[in-house]
Amino acid sequence: MAPAAGRRVPGRSSAGRSDPAAPPIAAILGPTASGKSELAMAIATRLPIEILVADSRQLFRGLSIGTAKPSAADRRAVPHHLLDLADPDEPFTVADWLAQARPLVDEIAGRGRIPLVVGGTGLYVSALVDGYDFASQPWSPEIRERLAAEVETEGLATLAERLARIDPKAAERTDLRNPRRVLRALERAESAGRTQLPRSTPYPGRLALIGISRPRPELSRRIHLRTASLFDAGLLTEVQALLAAGYSSDSAALRSHGYAEAVRHLAGTLTLDEAVASTARRTRQYAKRQLTWFRRDPRIVWVAAGDRPASDPQIVEQARQLLVRLIA
Repeated sequence: MAPAAGRRVPGRSSAGRSDPAAPPIAAILGPTASGKSELAMAIATRLPIEILVADSRQLFRGLSIGTAKPSAADRRAVPHHLLDLADPDEPFTVADWLAQARPLVDEIAGRGRIPLVVGGTGLYVSALVDGYDFASQPWSPEIRERLAAEVETEGLATLAERLARIDPKAAERTDLRNPRRVLRALERAESAGRTQLPRSTPYPGRLALIGISRPRPELSRRIHLRTASLFDAGLLTEVQALLAAGYSSDSAALRSHGYAEAVRHLAGTLTLDEAVASTARRTRQYAKRQLTWFRRDPRIVWVAAGDRPASDPQIVEQARQLLVRLIA
């Protein structure tokens, strides 16, 4: 049966047309801690790939432990791109990311390899494959993540004042004592402002979008284990070094999950156990928003990983076969 008008299908570009000259783009997507990087590294033993990292935090220099950035050994084994692009206090937009990501697709294909996008920042992936068009994106998990962190660190009154400055009419209609309503109104206001940014056209080549699916309890378990491991691996030391280097705790990078909690622990306002628990909770919330973003895309073919490691041979082979079939 032919797809309904306007419906996107696996392997087809969002423009509804395919340019044979455009190299295919493959991707491994999913929420944080689902095993995307582990699966990508295993795929690299079976397919010639280079990895394009689609992660709005791993692009910052100095944010390595708290973002679970690929290790030096992994980066030596498989070329990784789009890491360490900006300082933690440097503005960096999706347009900046796209400007660097798009040329890499052709460069990697020119080397006879497959460009494999790996990450959980759905806004970046959408910008690459669907075109840079915020008007078609009603919200972004990145905006929600940042605003949720700000209401915890700066307080509701500060965000209510910002809403009044950005969109006075929306502020008049909003119960400014209700955190959820203030966050939603501010989110809409900020998203609307971003629609004025330049746009790019949808990618015309073939797409192979693979998602890693796990039961919610298993994903929560993995998030808890990862959170504990980040603190054990030296997250506090990493944050101390960032603050000592002069980066403000008010920067967007240091307000994100894990880093904000580390800052508060170092300032003496959170115990270590409280910092770990808060990080795990906020990470679970972020993972939920990531899944909401990805689940609405019918082109993504989901691989059920259950409680198995992402490097499980059956999972790797299933993903490999899907990638090969979809980009053929």
